[in-house]
Amino acid sequence: MLQFKDISHRYGQQAALEGVTLTAYAGEILCLLGPSGCGKTTLLNLTAGILPLQSGTLTLDGEILASVKNSPPPEARPVGLVFQEGALFPHMRVADNIAFGIMKDPNHAARVADLLEQVGLPGYEDRYPHTLSGGQQQRIAVARALAPKPPILLMDEPFANIDIAMRRRLREDIRLILRARNTITIIVTHDPEEAMEIGDKIAIMDQGRIIQAGRPVDIYNAPKSLAVARMTSDGACVKAQISGGKLITQWGEWPLNCLADTQLRAQGKSKPGKLNLYLRPLSVGLELVKSGEDGFEIIDVRQSGSVQTVVLGSGKNQTLRLHTAPRPSWEIGQKVSLHPKAKTVIAFAD
Repeated sequence: MLQFKDISHRYGQQAALEGVTLTAYAGEILCLLGPSGCGKTTLLNLTAGILPLQSGTLTLDGEILASVKNSPPPEARPVGLVFQEGALFPHMRVADNIAFGIMKDPNHAARVADLLEQVGLPGYEDRYPHTLSGGQQQRIAVARALAPKPPILLMDEPFANIDIAMRRRLREDIRLILRARNTITIIVTHDPEEAMEIGDKIAIMDQGRIIQAGRPVDIYNAPKSLAVARMTSDGACVKAQISGGKLITQWGEWPLNCLADTQLRAQGKSKPGKLNLYLRPLSVGLELVKSGEDGFEIIDVRQSGSVQTVVLGSGKNQTLRLHTAPRPSWEIGQKVSLHPKAKTVIAFAD
């Protein structure tokens, strides 16, 4: 078990981390998710020993891994590192790259062969990095990091430079490899889809703080803030006023039963208030209005896999972008009304 206790860090006067406390367990894949500059890479570098601790402590299975008084360098820590670019030694064969940290082990050749089998590249011992694809190089980088059997594996944007077609396959394969071990894995990413697909736990960071942490399904179903909702799924935000037991928006009046929060639905029947509504893909249905009736004009349509992205315009020069099921096909110029589906709309206080 790896524990971060009250970790803060500054670059000069600029705060990068503020009081981060977090736990990662053996066999668990923890994803640090957030926008650029939120502090996730700083936290990873503090764990690796690339940066010295300025405050707080890191403990591994109850023993102090690093503190302000004693912050060992990377080579003195039980960690494996995988960077955005595999950083393989270009002049060395694949086998020598993997065996770099275990050359004193008399069985290192067998260990290399076993790791190549695990990452799906058996027989690649004599290849050189420049002959490999980006995805293959990252697999070798993972094998090299795992060779010494470290209790902690740190990965910084490991799939960022892989083409989209290969990225999902690589994520799935790497997840299976990591789940088969008892290693604590921490992955830095700014890609919500990646975090949701590969992580057992996600810690969402913003401005140096963890604003929510938990299982992907729990964070998705119950985001604690609008920022978390936006970070974990695509959607649109609409301002609303609760009045007369309805949600009054510039995009129509909607029933309270569209809200996912049971307590909020009950309160809304008697208590007015202002809300920010978050509309996720397929949570809103569109319906063509009859000729002469008021509606909102479709000003753009794009196909997005099995759904369509529809952009609506209002008379107030505002737009709303929605993901919705095809009708089978929406068209620019059509006028529609919006109908949120029951218990699908997430609401936050304005």
